[in-house]
Amino acid sequence: MRLEDKKGLSVVRWIRRGATRNSALRFSAALLTLTASVPPAHASMLQPPSIGGRDTGLSGNAVAAPSDAPSILSHNAAGVVGQPGTVVSAGLIGATLTGRYRHAVIGYDQKSSETPFAPVLWVSSDRLAPWYVGAGLYGTVGSSFNFAAQPSAGIPERFLAELGLIQAGFVIGREIVPGLRLGVQAAPAWGRIRMRAPSPLGAVHFDIDGFGISGATGLLYDLSQQITLGLSYRSPGVVYLRGDGAVADEDEDVSINLHTPQSAGVGIAHRPTRRLLVTAQAIWTDYPNFENGVFRFERYPLLNRQFISDARHTVRYGIGLEYEITEWLRMQTGFTREGWMMEASSLSPLLYDTTDTGFGVGLGIVHDRWTIYVNTGIALMEDRLVSTADQLLFPGRYELESSPGVSVAVAYRFPTAAAQSVAPSVRQPLPR
Repeated sequence: MRLEDKKGLSVVRWIRRGATRNSALRFSAALLTLTASVPPAHASMLQPPSIGGRDTGLSGNAVAAPSDAPSILSHNAAGVVGQPGTVVSAGLIGATLTGRYRHAVIGYDQKSSETPFAPVLWVSSDRLAPWYVGAGLYGTVGSSFNFAAQPSAGIPERFLAELGLIQAGFVIGREIVPGLRLGVQAAPAWGRIRMRAPSPLGAVHFDIDGFGISGATGLLYDLSQQITLGLSYRSPGVVYLRGDGAVADEDEDVSINLHTPQSAGVGIAHRPTRRLLVTAQAIWTDYPNFENGVFRFERYPLLNRQFISDARHTVRYGIGLEYEITEWLRMQTGFTREGWMMEASSLSPLLYDTTDTGFGVGLGIVHDRWTIYVNTGIALMEDRLVSTADQLLFPGRYELESSPGVSVAVAYRFPTAAAQSVAPSVRQPLPR
């Protein structure tokens, strides 16, 4: 037997047999450090790279071509500038995410299959032109990992971690000089985390929620009628979560000031022909900012630990294409890729992430003042293998796979109130 396998067995036997109260508390603290990692991770689909509409057909490659609600809210607030009339839209995207965790030393092998979805509501108007305003509601609901208990492997309780995160986006922007548009977004948020996991003290669980805030800004610059550059920035945010929990049968109060990461993106949109639009972009995300959040337990301060102990910066990059088949029918497709953000020492059955490669395809149907988007996409995720050298508690193989995601969005445009129209075709790559 290899040394690392012997180490894994010794930990498992220690868990099964129990320990002194102080040792159990130290183990529970380590366990919670791993299991508390519930909020957004791209590859875990808790923070998907796109949230529906035309944005999904392009696989989220809309930093330089944000012309619908999801891309304005999630990628570049400057896209609100030039939206003619008053637009009302609603959309929904969902996919089934299946995870599998295998710990060969103890014989634990379970799957989790959940279906998170992301709703979007939006209204924008040009009635204050040259100022343009918009307001939206978006987020992810039902994201979770839910692995069953397996007493024969020494795991008496299920691993459950569930997240709901809803954001409001209030956007305002204008053209500040010819060809240069600026948009800013204030994004108050409500979040909820529910967690349950085993420990030597018994089941540890909590249910906490609260409000927070972040913000974003973006620029679009038309180099010509055919080429637009896009820049976007999302600030670090914080969500103040408070609520009740328990350690074994003893009540507990749990809280965290959850710090969310900043990100910066750059993109280009080029129209080589009247019917074809090509977009490309890269988005850098500061995931180590998650490490600033600390879970705090009132009765068991020894359980106080960082939210994520070890994360790294990542870059998501991709390319998208949009083609005008007819005056009323457009087609989008795209590719995107991002590496994992959590180091192996931070992985657990309650949250893990992988490198993912995504592909999208969609149709936009335009009829009078109505536009309907129907899109689908798939994410291919790479397994991660964690050794006992990486960590002793949860080594093993972590797998993720996603069903094809499906999104539908409907938009209606009321007549324009602005005295001026937006002429360059790059500003409105797909009428809605």
